[in-house]
Amino acid sequence: MKKAKTFYYQFDWLNGWFILNTSLTITLAYCNFRCPVLLFWPQTQVLIATAVFSWLVWGYKYLLKHRLAVIDDVSIKIDHCRPLFWKDVQFAEEKTVRCGLKKYRILALHPKKDIHYHYNFLQKHNGNFTPFSIPLYHIVSKQDIDEITRLIAAKVKILKKS
Repeated sequence: MKKAKTFYYQFDWLNGWFILNTSLTITLAYCNFRCPVLLFWPQTQVLIATAVFSWLVWGYKYLLKHRLAVIDDVSIKIDHCRPLFWKDVQFAEEKTVRCGLKKYRILALHPKKDIHYHYNFLQKHNGNFTPFSIPLYHIVSKQDIDEITRLIAAKVKILKKS
């Protein structure tokens, strides 16, 4: 592999948040159409600002592409973390972790002892997920999961565990 391969998250945009935003927007539009004087009320202005903010955050999450990983011959870069060099990875482990009431399948990269890596806050405080976890569930396409697993297997040994 000469060129770095980039993978992206694929979130399902049609969900409860979209329905809530749509309902709030339709309700506010109807109320302000029927009684335009409501636009001068501070409560209505707060609701409109909340709806606009919610749409902006929803758009940021679901309309923009968010990088999952960049894999090349020398390293792997997960999300916005620093690159982890393949020479510093001892092995990878496919396992299932709990997050709340759900179980998720991940591919955890286990670094060698005493590597010089500056962990960020989320990598230090990530619950059952390891500092270098790659999701293998519904937020990544099946084709990307297969290709990520194949590329990592070419670099390090993958252990299966549940």
